[in-house]
Amino acid sequence: MKFLTGFFLTGIIAITYSFSYAQSSYSITGRVIVTNTLFAEGATISLLQHSDSSAVKSTVCNNQGVFELKGITPGNYIVLINKLGYKKFYSSLIRIVNNNIHLPDVLLLPATNDLKEVTITAKRDYIEVRPDKTILNVDRSILAAGNSVFDILGTAPGVRILDNGIYVKGGQKALIAIDGKPIGQLTDEQLADLLKSYQSSMISQIEIISNPPARYDASGGGVINIILKKSKDYGFKANITESAAAGQDYKLNSGINLDYRMKNLNFFGNYNFNDSKTPRVLDIDRTIGQTALNENYLGVTHLLNNGFNGGIDYNLSPKQTVGVLMYGYHNQVDINKSNTTDILNQGVLDSDITTNSHINRSITSLNYDFNYKGSFGKESNTTLSANFDYSTYRRYSTELLENNFFDPDGIQYRDPFFYIDNSPSQINVRSERIDFTQALSKTGTLGLGLRNDQANSNNKIDFQQRSSADSVYTPVPSLTDHFTYNERINAAYVNYDDKFNNTGISLGLRAEQTTSLAESLNPNKTSSNSYFDLFPNVEITQPLDKDNTFVLAYNRRLTRPQYQDLNPFVAYVDEYSYSTGNTFLKPEYFTTYQVTDVFKQKYKLDLSVEVTNDFFVPIFQQNDATKVFTSTISNIGTRYEYDAEATLPVDITKWWNANVYFYGSYQRYVYYSGNPDKATTDFEIKVTQNFTITNSIRAELFTGWESPTYYGIKQYADEWSTRAGVSKSILDDNGSIKLSISDIFNSQDYRYTSQYQNLNLSGFEKPGSRFVTATFTYRFGKQTVQNNKRSSGNADGQKRLSPSTNDN
Repeated sequence: MKFLTGFFLTGIIAITYSFSYAQSSYSITGRVIVTNTLFAEGATISLLQHSDSSAVKSTVCNNQGVFELKGITPGNYIVLINKLGYKKFYSSLIRIVNNNIHLPDVLLLPATNDLKEVTITAKRDYIEVRPDKTILNVDRSILAAGNSVFDILGTAPGVRILDNGIYVKGGQKALIAIDGKPIGQLTDEQLADLLKSYQSSMISQIEIISNPPARYDASGGGVINIILKKSKDYGFKANITESAAAGQDYKLNSGINLDYRMKNLNFFGNYNFNDSKTPRVLDIDRTIGQTALNENYLGVTHLLNNGFNGGIDYNLSPKQTVGVLMYGYHNQVDINKSNTTDILNQGVLDSDITTNSHINRSITSLNYDFNYKGSFGKESNTTLSANFDYSTYRRYSTELLENNFFDPDGIQYRDPFFYIDNSPSQINVRSERIDFTQALSKTGTLGLGLRNDQANSNNKIDFQQRSSADSVYTPVPSLTDHFTYNERINAAYVNYDDKFNNTGISLGLRAEQTTSLAESLNPNKTSSNSYFDLFPNVEITQPLDKDNTFVLAYNRRLTRPQYQDLNPFVAYVDEYSYSTGNTFLKPEYFTTYQVTDVFKQKYKLDLSVEVTNDFFVPIFQQNDATKVFTSTISNIGTRYEYDAEATLPVDITKWWNANVYFYGSYQRYVYYSGNPDKATTDFEIKVTQNFTITNSIRAELFTGWESPTYYGIKQYADEWSTRAGVSKSILDDNGSIKLSISDIFNSQDYRYTSQYQNLNLSGFEKPGSRFVTATFTYRFGKQTVQNNKRSSGNADGQKRLSPSTNDN
């Protein structure tokens, strides 16, 4: 690692010296429309200097309204759009540093003799496709209102949620990032809690990146980047959101977003409070010879969530910014659980075990980020950014359980048992990162970076029991433990981007050194790991003609076990049902080959092949002699996946459009355990339809369906759900009311069977999913910036307007 560090630092110094005066050029692209279905073909696009509005270059829109201004050197610009019969449009300030710019769609208004000030609104689609990613514009979705990021991802194209896990590309865990900063290792439950604390009112966009560049951590099958709202306009801006949902219990949410931007200083923050109560049903039936054990579970979770995000950015100079960001949540959770296990011999009821429990849990997660970003050189060809992050996670959990034992006639045949367990957990994660970019030529850019992550996890469980005849709880040694986990990851990367004629190329290589130590006191287990890996990344982009862009991609990545996956604590349900972690779980590695075609910047087709070694999933283990059933997680073999994905936006009429997402795959599992290989297919369709009823009323309908498929060790039945909503703009377009219903037909459930190893099992899971939600949003303060008048070639002054304002 010292060699790598020295190598990269030497490279940074050499490149800075050699290329500090190199010229680089970038592009500005966008689309201009005159109605929702008509493009502004032939519109003139002019690039003007921001300082004096002098013309730099110009182009015209093609028949799809698309334009591209090429060969732009770093600097400050504005874009002027002009078309006969329509009002001229001036963009707000566009700053080119070392990046290409893609503007939101611009809607031109018909020219009139009314000289009053006009606000231009550029309407964006909810789902946008790019050659390298898919973008969800959260504000544009009616169904997102009143819901959390976790809920929104459940309907996102290419994303699947299963047992609180978030997967992309059909089966790989996603790497979640907030404003480009990856979230540290969390369990599925912890990550779900975090994402549930982020309500839709806090979010600007969600990016789904299938082939992330080398600057991202190598962990995860793809990146889901959550972009928080942050105003780019000077002055004060705020909005409040109130929502209430009723159905399978209730959900209440209140939120506020605040922004105040001055010339060199920007304050931003948001706060959300959520009060919800939701049920969950779980039935598992298993057969062991002539004995059947049928487990029926009902849990009701009452969640009080306080989520927040706040920060300050300060411009040290026009090219240098420092910032502080703090975000996190506090959850108070109460879970009431009722579980009944029926034991049958040769189909005849033998006995029942009932378990009633109550969990009281308090969770606090706090995250601190200190950051710096600067650009250097006359043309800002060199950039340097640094981040220091510190995260804490604290959980305090107490569970009270009661087991009762009944014969077939409902008469207790033995004394009940009472249990209490306390399971505090604390996790600290520290991270330092530095990223450097240098323009090498007009089209070539080199990126280098270093990162260090250190995580410490400390977990205890104190399990005690008593019978009805006893008054004192006594420890249960076999269920009491203390588990610690320490991990360090050192990483370095290099990334090179360039363009040769019309061919774009991106080459990346990331090196990661991981060391870890897991220790469990009871039983006395120690597991240490140290491994070094290289993760290459290649992406080639080639325009085939004016309508088609072809992308070829390759990458190698891994998924590390989550901290709690390694925790060997035994969670007790009853004397026949337990769950535990796996201290010796290994990371899984996967390699992806992908071909993409983007047609007319709207339609997208992906073909990919993915091979996963040491594939791990939750499994069930069963002792036929004792009939004890244990849930754990294990490396089960190698997984091969062949995928096809298509995103197809369709304009049906002027007032009705749809976005159709289709996914199809063939998968094959080769098991380590001697189980026969398993092959399966999987098909998924997600259709989002939008209806513009009037200028102020819109409606949205979502339908999703997935075919029967096999994943890990489970054969799943098909699944489908439907959501609908309507929105109306009010209060002079400063507010909106939205009404939606989720899972209209209450069909969202998971039905599965498993014949893995000695199992003969069937299961049914049904979360509370049908709710009617009403949401009110109101915006106040300065929503757009009215810039100073600029002199152009015309005698009359023009107003420069923000490319987008309030989307409702």
